Amino acid sequence: MSKTTLFQHVVTPEEDGELLETVLRKQFRFSRRMMRVLKHEKRVWVNGEWIFFRSRVKEMDLIRIELNIAEDVEYISPEEVPFTVVDEDEDLIVVNKPPNTVVHPTGSHQHGTLANGLIYYWQQRGENHKIRPVTRLDKDTSGLMVLAKHAYGHAFLADQMAKKRYERSYFAIVHGNLIHDRGTIDLPIGKVPDVPLLRFIDFSEEGSRAITHYEVVERFSHASVLRLWLETGRTHQIRVHLSSIGHPIIGDELYGNGEEEKHLIGRQALHAKSLKLYHLRKRDWVAWEAPIPEDMKQLLHILRRDS
Repeated sequence: MSKTTLFQHVVTPEEDGELLETVLRKQFRFSRRMMRVLKHEKRVWVNGEWIFFRSRVKEMDLIRIELNIAEDVEYISPEEVPFTVVDEDEDLIVVNKPPNTVVHPTGSHQHGTLANGLIYYWQQRGENHKIRPVTRLDKDTSGLMVLAKHAYGHAFLADQMAKKRYERSYFAIVHGNLIHDRGTIDLPIGKVPDVPLLRFIDFSEEGSRAITHYEVVERFSHASVLRLWLETGRTHQIRVHLSSIGHPIIGDELYGNGEEEKHLIGRQALHAKSLKLYHLRKRDWVAWEAPIPEDMKQLLHILRRDS
């Protein structure tokens, strides 16, 4: 596997006469730490020559950046774990995570995680990467996740997420019929004291603002199909918000009646269906979709049959 990856940029008319470091920050959003590394290791060339970062560039100059992506990789045992690769390039990988799959090994889940599967998948291709999730999903939520394949990719994409420069939608099947066809849930979420896993609607100073937008896609006798968009990214946000307005997700054991609904579906009926990000190398928006999984299709079949 190559230990470096190359980025290029041709100086635009608007950038003519600007400092090299100004162009680098604007075009690549390098962190201060990465700028120091690039400067120290002399990994930036203009027209094939190394120049000082305080030098000025001219229109049509070719800037080449060679990033060192070799790193000490944490040990995670490689295991053949089922997941689908939706898209992959030298900077990122987009996967469709199946339900009942933890993203990263924890004290109680050392094996069978998505990370174990990715390490195995990359090793089969002669590659070696750290596990760098840009987006995350609960164990029993299925759907799209994006992971970066090097530190710069993760920093760039994490910055995009922090600035809300992304679009992400979810598909959920909930109890009951919502009054409105579309709406917004704007309720703060906090941690349940002494129960690290649980969250609740918390109007105290400890609560963090959380905003979820929804649209009803289909209605049944006693259930609804929703498409949801997050304006914030709190833990269990969709699950807590929907439960708080009296429409818990079918199969949700923490915030609904999941234990009593095993005959319908063995997990919460929540799926990360679409994702759109600004790509660090293509300098353009890229979008992906993941089909509705079979267990949720079966649940839809039951609800349509019984309505």
